[in-house]
Amino acid sequence: MITVSLDGQTAEEAINQIVSQVSSGSPDRPWTWWRDGGVDPNKIVSLNLAGGSAAQAMTQLTRPLGWEAFPIPGILLVGRPEWIDRTLGTLVSSAKQESIDVQWPRGTSSTMALNAVLASAENRRLNLQGVSSDEAVGVRWLPHDVWPEAKLRKVDPWHVASMALSEFQMAARRGTPLARLRSRDDSLPDGVRVIEPSDTDWKDVKFLMTYPMEDGEAEVRRAVQAVDAAASFRSGRDQKTRTKTLRVHTNPAGHRAALAAQWNAAPAPAQIAASGREATYDLKLLNKPANEVLSQFAGAAGKMLAIDDNAKLRSQTLVSLDATKQTLSQLAQTIAAQANLKVDWGEQVVRVSLPVDDSGE
Repeated sequence: MITVSLDGQTAEEAINQIVSQVSSGSPDRPWTWWRDGGVDPNKIVSLNLAGGSAAQAMTQLTRPLGWEAFPIPGILLVGRPEWIDRTLGTLVSSAKQESIDVQWPRGTSSTMALNAVLASAENRRLNLQGVSSDEAVGVRWLPHDVWPEAKLRKVDPWHVASMALSEFQMAARRGTPLARLRSRDDSLPDGVRVIEPSDTDWKDVKFLMTYPMEDGEAEVRRAVQAVDAAASFRSGRDQKTRTKTLRVHTNPAGHRAALAAQWNAAPAPAQIAASGREATYDLKLLNKPANEVLSQFAGAAGKMLAIDDNAKLRSQTLVSLDATKQTLSQLAQTIAAQANLKVDWGEQVVRVSLPVDDSGE
């Protein structure tokens, strides 16, 4: 669970903040994200989410922009729904399980970025460390563009190469060795094709993904079948964690529908509290009115907020906070202390009043 309060930030800054709070499930592989080159990262956004999931934060942030988000191992794809579908439908995975670490600074050219991916994979196979090329040999067939910073950890090199190609409506032919993306004369390699506007085969490409399932399996099945009536499913359990899973075999649009249904089925903080679990949250906010923040906390917990009349003016005090792993009640007390207020976190109502010394009681 995370708490995010954003106002007047760019979409890029906002997504960076959300992604930085999300665990990939692997301590040495932080999440990162890959932006659709066809969207404007400088659009101004606002988001106030108290104690929601990262999925809810991403959904609430991207939906007003007409974007969506979809995770592949270690990377969150963010962009237009059709771009996500085309990227998923043309995504190539390594024949054998393989991972690389690769990074490049902001302003790197597309050819140098692809060269970094290929060099990282080549160096890994040769068991070399820190070897890179300053010249993009054999990849100048890729159209020129200037890309944002990237820092990818333990990712499939073919996934990154596929995304690089997708930026220019290109795709690799399945079965092509990664090394074949380098051509001798910088001409388009035989293993790469341009996706023409009339070519929509990628919409029908089916692949298997496994979704962890706490609740909402029926909703996920219905959402997928509404998009792909021929989709197939298989319920099971993760061998390590024993958590329930649902294996879904469908096309890219079907998987987007499955993910959206799964994210929508995630339990809200009020449901977590009702089940007796003590949820904790991370919160970063700057110069926000205390009453707005406390209202978000109360709403997230399924409670009403009541502010005494003589405390309403003081409740407009601007507060800032950078807290981790605190309950909503603890966060509310911290906010109240900053604004010199008193908070009673009741079963049904969160009451805000002046401290005894100030109220004359």
